[in-house]
Amino acid sequence: MTEAAGAGQGITGRAVRRVAANTLSLAIADIANKLLMFLFYMVAARHLGVEKFGVLSFALAFVTMLAIFTDLGLGAVAAREIARDPGVARQYVTNAVGIKLVAALIVIGMIVFLVNVLRYPAATIRVVYICSLFVFESAFVAYGGYVFQGFQRMEFTALTRLLQTGVLVGGALLLARGAAMAERYAWLYAGAGLLAALFVALVIATKFVRLGVSFDLSQWKGQLRAALSIGIANVFVVFYYWNGTALLSKLAGERAVGEFNAAFRLAMGLTFAAIAFSGALYPVMSKLFIEEKERLSQTVEQAIKLIMVILLPIGVLGTTLADPIMRLLYGTEFVSSTPVFRILVWWTFCAGFNSLLSNLSMAVNRSRNMTIQTALALAINLVLNGLLISKLGALGAAISIVAAEGVSVIFYLTLLRRVAGPVHFGRLAGLVGRAVIAVTPAAVCALLAVRIHVVVGITAGFVAYALALVATGAVGQSELMTLKAVL
Repeated sequence: MTEAAGAGQGITGRAVRRVAANTLSLAIADIANKLLMFLFYMVAARHLGVEKFGVLSFALAFVTMLAIFTDLGLGAVAAREIARDPGVARQYVTNAVGIKLVAALIVIGMIVFLVNVLRYPAATIRVVYICSLFVFESAFVAYGGYVFQGFQRMEFTALTRLLQTGVLVGGALLLARGAAMAERYAWLYAGAGLLAALFVALVIATKFVRLGVSFDLSQWKGQLRAALSIGIANVFVVFYYWNGTALLSKLAGERAVGEFNAAFRLAMGLTFAAIAFSGALYPVMSKLFIEEKERLSQTVEQAIKLIMVILLPIGVLGTTLADPIMRLLYGTEFVSSTPVFRILVWWTFCAGFNSLLSNLSMAVNRSRNMTIQTALALAINLVLNGLLISKLGALGAAISIVAAEGVSVIFYLTLLRRVAGPVHFGRLAGLVGRAVIAVTPAAVCALLAVRIHVVVGITAGFVAYALALVATGAVGQSELMTLKAVL
């Protein structure tokens, strides 16, 4: 069988069109969303300055860490089950609404209690109180996204994101004309979340299922039991993302929080393509696992190749051009974030792989792997944060999270054949070698062209990389077929 034929068996026909449509809508919206979200943080950072931006970043991180307890893995299970049988949607949605209402009240109480017990400054506590309103909103917005994913109608997820970030950016541009107050940006964040939640509720009620609230405790028990391992993993993931910000606030001060978050928000935004593709592929992998397992490994292998091709130049060019990028986006006040971003851009590289591989584990009912991986990553991150933050500040937090994400990639790859079937590591290794060769002239071109302007440098780097990929044969016929379907 030729490699092209293998690609045809991996993702074909209707599945190609659905993955392509979902990836396209998510990718376009995610590009716009990440740009808008980054614009919000950029405007806020420039207006507030490093320390006040650190206060806002801490408040959002603190609330986000606890808000995860309103999800408990319910959304991922709903997406999987709805993808397999859309008839169960109302049962899952109405019971989830009841669970989330109760959970959100408990979480807000936890936030109020902890922020006072830990004796944060009064100004910080006020911002945390305002951000805590986002707990209710994010609980339903996030779950709605999973419902859309289950029905494979992720254009609604895209629209929700664009609505929310559009309000954030418009509001931030207005706030930037007034006094620099973190509280005002917190109120804006809460208001944008409320609009997004109302939009999600309207779409679900008019397009998919009749909304309601169910307090059927037997159904609650069943859903929570099915979601337990994913829920625990999600808790680990969120604490893994944001414990560094919380520890920086206590051990290194708000300035270090601002330096780290300026670089980390940019690094997170750069994962948009890999996450959009993985999210669109999740329901397809779920169906392949049930109906055509022999095609699952080929689909996964193609996806890994494409993500590698996408992420490698981001890591190399981000490292090479970190200083002019940070100066352009944040200004000279945040130049101290440059070495932090040079490290965090490799978190972007690893996180793209883990997005695909964690979705694969959930799709094949191996969510326990995700729980183990996230626990391992959190443990590594916490230990390294404890050792490095007090000595290196924001740089220590960056090293810690990149190390944890890298170990996670290794963990998933060791289990890949058991989860997906006969994936050919030899072909993957060959692609890695050719992609590394291709990215070398791209870095040289970027360094030369950046003397004109940083945007010219980035553009030149990616163009040189694309030409080198073709010249080295790093992208074969099967990858081109799949990439054509996706793009």
